Amino acid sequence: MDEIYAKVTADMGIPIEVVRAAYLSQWQFIRNTIEALPLKEELSEEEFNQLRTSFNLPSLGKIYTTRDKVQRTKRKIDYLRALLKNAKD
Repeated sequence: MDEIYAKVTADMGIPIEVVRAAYLSQWQFIRNTIEALPLKEELSEEEFNQLRTSFNLPSLGKIYTTRDKVQRTKRKIDYLRALLKNAKD
């Protein structure tokens, strides 16, 4: 990453600390936004569609989730918890 920061610094004339902070703040924003989503709650399709669950990152692509993916993950977690509980008994 330091090579990329150095290249951007040379091209743009911006201090390397500012370049690093800008890059990291983008990922921090995405992480904070995702963590704030009420995905552990039971949401209707309409409620889920009103949430911001997609981030477009130029040159990288899109990070997103769907209601089906969230529900499948919840079912898997519940199944694994049940297996662990049965294993302890």
